[in-house]
Amino acid sequence: MLQAEKKSLIQFVSVFVGLNIIFLVILSTLYYNYQKKIYTEILQDEMIYYTETAYESVYYAQNIADLDEYLLHHPKFDIAMMDKNKNIIYPNPAPFKVKFKQGFFREDTHYFFIKTIELENIENIHYLIVRGDAIDEELNKTKQTILIVLIFSIVFFGAVIFILSKIFLRPLRQYIELLNKFITDAIHELNTPISVLSMSLETMEVDELSQKNLKSTNRMLIATRTLSHLYNDLTFTMFSSEHYPVQKTNLKELILQRIDYFMPLASTKNLSFTKELRECEIMINERLMGRIIDNLLSNAIKYNKKNGNIKIELNENSFSISDTGIGFDQSKSKEIFERYKRFDNSNGGFGLGLSIVKSLCDLYDIEIEAVSKIDIGTTFTLTWNNSRIIHT
Repeated sequence: MLQAEKKSLIQFVSVFVGLNIIFLVILSTLYYNYQKKIYTEILQDEMIYYTETAYESVYYAQNIADLDEYLLHHPKFDIAMMDKNKNIIYPNPAPFKVKFKQGFFREDTHYFFIKTIELENIENIHYLIVRGDAIDEELNKTKQTILIVLIFSIVFFGAVIFILSKIFLRPLRQYIELLNKFITDAIHELNTPISVLSMSLETMEVDELSQKNLKSTNRMLIATRTLSHLYNDLTFTMFSSEHYPVQKTNLKELILQRIDYFMPLASTKNLSFTKELRECEIMINERLMGRIIDNLLSNAIKYNKKNGNIKIELNENSFSISDTGIGFDQSKSKEIFERYKRFDNSNGGFGLGLSIVKSLCDLYDIEIEAVSKIDIGTTFTLTWNNSRIIHT
């Protein structure tokens, strides 16, 4: 599965499952509250009915001692009677305590129903109380049922949307694979003509050329190096690996070598270089460090003004390249390292260079910072800790 397809699939399934969970939780909460209301109403009806039945059974009792004989008991409920001062006088001792309230109510783990009564022959009994257990057991069973259905629904809908997503994404994956194959083949096919063209121009006997042909040859050399730089970026993007051997690299020599390489391109804008380079050796893959320097130099040349300057500083733990170019809004200093991000479309390119620089800096624990002012210029600064830069 392609990385982009995998990412899209995970995001789509995550969003769907997340929304599904929210919907099911809301539905489950509504169902739970409805069931709770139903259980409560059933219990209330049963207690009221029993209260009426018990009241009728003792209505003609002659005295309190007769209540044991006349009172109709219920297996689910306890019953008691109060005097007008809300004291339980039957049975004695009182089977439970309760704060007096009229009607149906809950206290702690029990429900109560209190009814005002008047008996034919027993004047000091004024209230009949019925106590029932709470409906926690029924509600716990409901919770367990809801939880099982919830888990099953999430797993079921998650699996269904995963399978459907893979089916829907299959044409996109085939198209991406076809496009990648075309790009890969195209890059391979470009290698030979670029190498031949570059080698022919590098080894050309320029002393024998006329002034006109010398200018044409110089333009061809610039175009070839620009093409070669773009080819290297594309190759790195398509075929990069995370395992590169490291070696002791003299950064000063490498920087001077890359400046020399880009000198023809810089000359088209009549750019000057200011170099403050100290001796510096670090353990790093020289080819990858060359890509960092190349991309920053190319960027400084591409976005510089005519007759501008490029200042390069190298110290033991830092390296910076400053240009006098068009600059960019400082608030976009993070976005500029995103792949395919370009703030100026007039200079060509694919927006790969700085994203490659950032990924390589991350690979070697090198911190990179961009400071820029519009119409003043941009400075890229790389800082590192020599004890951490070795990549294994």
